[in-house]
Amino acid sequence: MPRTSAVHSSVHRIRFSDLDPYKHMRTAMYGAYYVDHRMSALREQAGWDLKTLESLPFMTFVKRLDIEFLRPVVGDQEIRITSCVDRFDGPDAIIECTMADEKGRASSRCHMVVSYVDRGTGRSADWPAAVADLFFTS
Repeated sequence: MPRTSAVHSSVHRIRFSDLDPYKHMRTAMYGAYYVDHRMSALREQAGWDLKTLESLPFMTFVKRLDIEFLRPVVGDQEIRITSCVDRFDGPDAIIECTMADEKGRASSRCHMVVSYVDRGTGRSADWPAAVADLFFTS
């Protein structure tokens, strides 16, 4: 039976310190917004706050961020980021994210790969089914 990915959504307002001289959000900030968004997903979907993350028998690392820039994001603009785990492929969680403006138009898209690493061995390992299940609704 196919599983349905749990969608996480968060709203942000672009801060002055996020801007370049042209009043657009700096390129580096996109990655920060996407990673922070997924950290809030871990807290809300799996119940993992920072203290819990330190106590888990594994670690997660962002292995890759591929960001497609579609429209400029500007200062004081409100954006909504949505994301979901598309699938697990061995030690990699494949996550699809979208940043949209107030009208729902995509400003950027992000393909994120997050790897599972066993804390005891320091080596990557497949995501356990019980952990992967936290990111699906059925």
